[in-house]
Amino acid sequence: MNKAILSLKYPAFSDSLKAYEYDIIPSHTVDSFIEYERDHADMQCLILDDTAFVLKGCERIIENLSDRYHIEICGDNICGEYPHNIALNALILHHKLIGNLRYLDRKLLEYCKNWGYEMIHVNQGYTKCSCAVAGEDAIITADRGVTRSLKETDIDVLLIEEGRVALEGASHGFIGGASGYIDHRLYFTGNIKAHPDYLRIRRFCEQHHTNVIVLNEELPLTDIGGIIFC
Repeated sequence: MNKAILSLKYPAFSDSLKAYEYDIIPSHTVDSFIEYERDHADMQCLILDDTAFVLKGCERIIENLSDRYHIEICGDNICGEYPHNIALNALILHHKLIGNLRYLDRKLLEYCKNWGYEMIHVNQGYTKCSCAVAGEDAIITADRGVTRSLKETDIDVLLIEEGRVALEGASHGFIGGASGYIDHRLYFTGNIKAHPDYLRIRRFCEQHHTNVIVLNEELPLTDIGGIIFC
C-alpha cells in the first residue's frame, strides 16, 4: 500500500503524506452531499481485501484503484440527506464490519456475508467518521452509543471527550475523520497534542503498538473525511 485517498481542502496534510512517500489520490466533490462532507473520502470509498467499494461518479478514485482492486460501484440510490448518504461509511476491523446495517450499501453487505465477516450493527450512521483505528482490534471514539454496542465484543475501545475536532460548517467533527491508520501507524490531520485526552490517546496507541504521527501541528485537529490508505 503506497497510495492515500483524502480531501485536498487542506494541502498541508497531503503534502506531509507525500513526505512519507505516499502517492495522493484526491477525493471527489459530491454535490448532492452536505457542503461540509462533499469531499470526504470516507463517504466515497471503502476497501475490503482485494475489493474497493466506490461511490458512483467518483471516477478518479476508480481509475486509480482499478489496477490493484476489483471495483464495485455503489450508491445507486445515494442522496445528500442523512441517512441516505452513509452507504459506505462503515468501520472495518479485523474481519468485522461495524456500521448502521440498515443503510449500508447492499453490495457491501452481500460481500461481507459471503466472505464470513462478522457484522455488528450500531446506530451511529457515521461510524467510520466517528472512530479512529488504533490497532487490529482497537478504536478511539467519542461516541457513547458505539462504545456500548461494542462492549460485549473483543474490541478495545477508548472513549474520549466529545468535540475538540474542527469541521468547517459544523459544530464539530469526528476523530475518525481526522485520522488514518495503516500498519500500526495512526496519522492525525492536525495537532492531536492539543486534545485534552492526548496523553490517554498516546498511551492507548502504545498499548496496541501503534505510533502516533501528526501531519501538521500548526493546524487544529481537523475532520477532513479521513485518510484511506490503499
